Amino acid sequence: MHEIEKIKNKLIGEFWAIKRVGAKKPFQNPMAACKTIKLYEADIVADIGAYIGEYSLYASKFVKTVNAYEGSPNTFKVLCMNKNSKINAYNKIVVGDDSKTARLYLTKCSGQGAANSIVNIKKDFIDVPAINYNDAIKNATIAKIDVEGAEYNYSIINDNLRAIILEFHRIGKNYKDKANQIMHDLENAGFKSTYKIPEFKNGWDTNSAWIRS
Repeated sequence: MHEIEKIKNKLIGEFWAIKRVGAKKPFQNPMAACKTIKLYEADIVADIGAYIGEYSLYASKFVKTVNAYEGSPNTFKVLCMNKNSKINAYNKIVVGDDSKTARLYLTKCSGQGAANSIVNIKKDFIDVPAINYNDAIKNATIAKIDVEGAEYNYSIINDNLRAIILEFHRIGKNYKDKANQIMHDLENAGFKSTYKIPEFKNGWDTNSAWIRS
């Protein structure tokens, strides 16, 4: 169960947010890593795992277009409530293959929807439309990726991307090895970190941001 409240954020302004019943305030995604990537009017952003659109709203203040992908129907409805003329919202999950649908596993607080995942298998699930990662980012210059473990199934680096904002997730036995390999690949492709590099020393040490040097 959840409630929808309008809140105000210094970075974003007013927007609709989701609050679980019993919670003191609505959930908000951290934006510290996102802010380290400077945005330009010519940029096109792919917001993958857009949730309710916090980063999409922030980016839309500066860039040409934001393509926001959110698979969870409940959070997609709120994303649509928040979107503006620069934001294109798609009720699709971004996958690493050519599947047309994907199974979305729902957390116990599925009304909030922030931790629903296609790889962290739970009892409850729904099937939703899917789009290949390469198709989702084909015109983008910046990708923001927050997909609850599905990031390990993507070939994240792409020639047209000048910056990548990426949250790693502690899902799977070898998540740390996979995350370190992605960071190694980013550095080898000419990206440098604009935020602290995750060392996974605590539950929140998972956010990163990278720009092509």
